[in-house]
Amino acid sequence: MRSITLPTWRKAWRKHARRLLGCLPATLTLWAGPSALDGSPIMLAAHTMRTSSKNRKTGDMLQLSIMRADVAPVDAWRAGADGAVCPDACAHRSRPRGGAGTCYVNKARLTAAHAAAVRELRAGRVGFPVGLFTGAQVRCGMEGDPAAVPLRVWARVLAEVKRHTGYTAAWASLPPEWAALFMASCATPEEAARAEAMGWRPFVASRSKADDAAHAAAGLRPCPADTVGLSCERCGGCDGTAKGAKRRGYYLAMHGSLGAAARKRNDAAACPAAGAMVTRMRAAREEARTR
Repeated sequence: MRSITLPTWRKAWRKHARRLLGCLPATLTLWAGPSALDGSPIMLAAHTMRTSSKNRKTGDMLQLSIMRADVAPVDAWRAGADGAVCPDACAHRSRPRGGAGTCYVNKARLTAAHAAAVRELRAGRVGFPVGLFTGAQVRCGMEGDPAAVPLRVWARVLAEVKRHTGYTAAWASLPPEWAALFMASCATPEEAARAEAMGWRPFVASRSKADDAAHAAAGLRPCPADTVGLSCERCGGCDGTAKGAKRRGYYLAMHGSLGAAARKRNDAAACPAAGAMVTRMRAAREEARTR
C-alpha cells in the first residue's frame, strides 16, 4: 500500500495534539450552544484530525464545520433549516429559504462527521484544551458561517495557529472585531466595495466574466487557486485584517456544481451568440426527451 506523506505542520501537530488529548480522535466537538443567527442548537466540530484533507483547493488543513446539533447538514439543507448556520445575507443559502441554492459544500459528505460530533456531544465530551491548535493550519467553516459561533470561541481556536482561512456572509451586521479574523464573503462588486468601506477584506464568488473585470478594476486579486493552482494551505491570504488591513481582497469564479453552472448561464446571457447556442442545445435535449 502506498504511504501517505504528511505535511510537516501536520506531523508536528499530531504529536502535539496527542500529548494534550491523550489520543487523537477523528472528530472533536469543540463547542455547542445556541446559534447566534437564529438560536437553534448548533455545534462546532473539528474533523480530518487524523488524516490529511483531500480538498485540492484548500490543501491539507484541519476542517472545522458549524452544523446543527439536531439535524444533519444535508437534511437541514433540503428542509430550509440551514438558517442556524447560514445567515440570511448569504446569496448561496438553500432555495427553501429564498436563496440561490449555490452553496459549494457537498452536504452529504458531512454525514459521518456530523454523526461523530453528535456522539461526542451526547457523551458530554465537548471542548478543547488551550493551545490545542498551536502550529496547525485551520479552515474555519468547511460547512457553516463562523458568525453562528461566538467570537470568543474563535479567538481560542485561532490563538496559536500557523495559518487559517475563514469567510462570513454576515459581515455587514458584525462588530468590527470580526474583520481581524475573517474575510467578508460577498456576491457582487457593489457588496465588495461596501465591505471594504466598512474595514473588511472582501472575498467574492464572482458570478461572471464581467464581474471578474469589475473586481479587478476595483483592485481585488484573482484567487491564486484559480490562477496558479496555489492551495490555501500554502497561500494563507484569507485570514482577515490581523496581518495587515491594507492587503487586497480576492475574487474567485463561482464554484461547486451549481455555482459553476450558474456562472456559465450568466456568461451565456451576456453574450447573444452564446446565449442563442445554449437555447438551441436545450431545445435539442428537450426534443430528444419527448421522442
